[in-house]
Amino acid sequence: MTIDGAKTTRERAKEIAEQRRAERRQRKRRCVLCGVEESDRTPLGPHPDGIGPSCREEAACLSRRARSL
Repeated sequence: MTIDGAKTTRERAKEIAEQRRAERRQRKRRCVLCGVEESDRTPLGPHPDGIGPSCREEAACLSRRARSL
């Protein structure tokens, strides 16, 4: 591989990585139990068992989960 080819390959890899980071920042988090997206009305916090983000209000989460089943 030539120097120019290696340089363009590195630059392309950097562009792809930056695009993935931007997509990750824009993605909404979802509750691991009921699947609702994070918003001002439904803030997410850490799950007590450490399995991912979950609703802070357990009763509301359980009711949404029961409705979806």
